[in-house]
Amino acid sequence: MLLFVGLLVNVLLAQAPTKLQVSLLNNHFQKVDLISAYGSSQKNYASTDIKNDQFTMQVSLPKDIYKLDFGNGSSMLLVITPGETLSMTLDAEALQEPVSVSGSPSMSYVKNMAHLANSRKTAVDSINEALQKDPAKIYWGDFAQKFNLYRQTNDDVDNYLLDAYDNMDTLYSTFTRSMSGGKIKNSEMFECADAANRMLKKLEINYTPFANYLENVDKYYAFSAKRMDGEKAFYVSFDQYQSALKQRHEIAEQSLGSIIPLAKQLLAERDSLAYNNLWDKKGNQSKWTNRVLTELYPKLPLIVVQKKVYEDLMKNDKALANTLVSQSQEKVSQVVGQYQKAYNEIDAYITAKLKDGIREGKNDLAVLMFLDMFPREQNAALHSEVIKALHDIYPDHPIVQDRWNYMNSPAAKVAIGAIAPELEFPDPDGKMRKLSDLRGKVVLLDFWASWCGPCRRENPNVTRIYSLYHDKGFEIFSVSLDRDAASWKRAIEADKLVWPNHVSDLKQWQSQAAAIYGVRSIPSTFLLDKEGRIVQRDLRGADLERAVKQLVEQ
Repeated sequence: MLLFVGLLVNVLLAQAPTKLQVSLLNNHFQKVDLISAYGSSQKNYASTDIKNDQFTMQVSLPKDIYKLDFGNGSSMLLVITPGETLSMTLDAEALQEPVSVSGSPSMSYVKNMAHLANSRKTAVDSINEALQKDPAKIYWGDFAQKFNLYRQTNDDVDNYLLDAYDNMDTLYSTFTRSMSGGKIKNSEMFECADAANRMLKKLEINYTPFANYLENVDKYYAFSAKRMDGEKAFYVSFDQYQSALKQRHEIAEQSLGSIIPLAKQLLAERDSLAYNNLWDKKGNQSKWTNRVLTELYPKLPLIVVQKKVYEDLMKNDKALANTLVSQSQEKVSQVVGQYQKAYNEIDAYITAKLKDGIREGKNDLAVLMFLDMFPREQNAALHSEVIKALHDIYPDHPIVQDRWNYMNSPAAKVAIGAIAPELEFPDPDGKMRKLSDLRGKVVLLDFWASWCGPCRRENPNVTRIYSLYHDKGFEIFSVSLDRDAASWKRAIEADKLVWPNHVSDLKQWQSQAAAIYGVRSIPSTFLLDKEGRIVQRDLRGADLERAVKQLVEQ
């Protein structure tokens, strides 16, 4: 009799209407629909107009997650429980977090969890705002950006100046090999005239960017006179770079710059002769070329020597400039890192509170609104705990049922995030070896066989990774799908698979281990972390090495 009464109470409660009383702040909505929150069809259960920033609904629905749809993509999820009078205040500009809730434990839970979840974004926004205003971040960010451009500009100027030095080196070489007794050979006169004309024009073209640089550098690359405390070593290097740069540019001015006026005069004279059709007349080329010989040529040996001095200084300055760029960028990274650390601490705290909240709410369907904040692949245990609890209460709920079925499927047992199922099989000497005995180590579970060509070709890479990381806590558990024990043993020896954990039941494709892990082709690998959790599958080559390195260093 008591059982019957209890069942009758549950039936009546399930049919009891739920009343919604909702007030809206900052309202700009006119109508609201209560619709299904999931599934392929958007079933409409109720509709009403919003008047005076309020609306009321009364529905008879089973406990579940529903959606209030305000139109134009604005909506919110809510849990309806039969027999409750749910009163809420919502902000139309932030529907996902109720302002206030009464009359519904489920929606009070939703409000608290939504507030906690939103606090993560609030923390990000607050920390990011503080970072953008941080004086050190602003200073070093501006310095790093400006100095990097400054360095690039100086590199460009160097290239122009080196070309200018090469122009004069070419001119000097051409005249030197064309001379005899201090005079240019008549047979070489045309070549020298042509070389002088071309090289002097190139000199002018290549020197012009440097001249413009000297005129404008202080305007575009004026570094702040303010200096940060505690950075004496950095500024010593910076001053050294500035001083060395000045010295290098003075050399260019004293060498190349000293002949620019003469070069322009010579070019102007030659262009005037050409313009007036006098260049090809007898004696004009020789006269002009001999002027180059007497007035410019004697200056070129020193310029050629100074080119080497300039190159040596440039190499040292480039190295120092690269160091300064790296150091200033690192200072930005250090400031950002401080804020990142602060965020990580807040994020870890909020994450832990959210997970605690999910565990505390695991008996309420409302928890499904927050469970997927934590991906199943990285939080298999949490998902398993929640879905098991929900399934005990709501076994027929479609979402719960779907996840329950997946959780108990063979694929889920070896999915990324799952604890690797136990394996215990004999090694080549008949000794039983268990996968779980390697707990605390990073483990590569490797399904292979002596007859598998791709497996054998990958073995050298696997042995190399084992030799690199075994001493740091890396182990391999090799499961062979061989049928012949002798072939299996020969392959282990031939491929130098020196780790001790080799097992097989010698049943080839009927291997029990392969069945447990759903292995249908080989090679097939599962990478396990120190807790025995599957973190990656079927990695090869460099990808496998990177993953192993990351895990052993954690």
